[in-house]
Amino acid sequence: MPKQFYLPVTDEGKMTWLNNLAVKLPNHAATLGISTETVTSVQNDANMFSYMINLVNSFKAGLGERVGYKDIIKNGPEGTAIGPVPVFNNTAPPTVVPAGIFIRLRRLIRNIKSNNNYNESIGSDLGVIGAETDEITLEMKPVLKIKMVAGKPEIIWKKGNADSIDLYVDRGDGKSFVYLANDSNPNYTDVCRIKQNR
Repeated sequence: MPKQFYLPVTDEGKMTWLNNLAVKLPNHAATLGISTETVTSVQNDANMFSYMINLVNSFKAGLGERVGYKDIIKNGPEGTAIGPVPVFNNTAPPTVVPAGIFIRLRRLIRNIKSNNNYNESIGSDLGVIGAETDEITLEMKPVLKIKMVAGKPEIIWKKGNADSIDLYVDRGDGKSFVYLANDSNPNYTDVCRIKQNR
């Protein structure tokens, strides 16, 4: 039975997954030959990503209150009772990490899975084995959108449970649809410029 991609789609799901990985990776580091520096890097990534998700959620939750307060002081009737001024959460940020947390993690997981000492028990504990799915991949129907970027078509698609997508193109040259590319990272920009008269 096919398996879904192990990495959750939502930011909250990614945060939970990454926190689990950061906690459990040290238990398997020696077996998998993972350095202390790599373990620390994953833990720093987890701390920073969690901090940013919580910070964004805090701003979203407090936005209405802050806008309401601003509107009252801006145009509220004179004499309107106003509460205390909203403040920012002054929690100190964790260690700053380089950009590309999940790019690094996908590379790490590929290395872990190719290690001779890797097994399903370790994969399950680290959360790097996707859930089984009964979805038949031959019947998957992606939703594609196209927008023009600098005269080139950008094909917009969502990965969902797929690992990648095969793209075909009809250039109007009588060859009908021909293979264009296999794309595993949405979105895809076709390097062929569209002629204006087509």
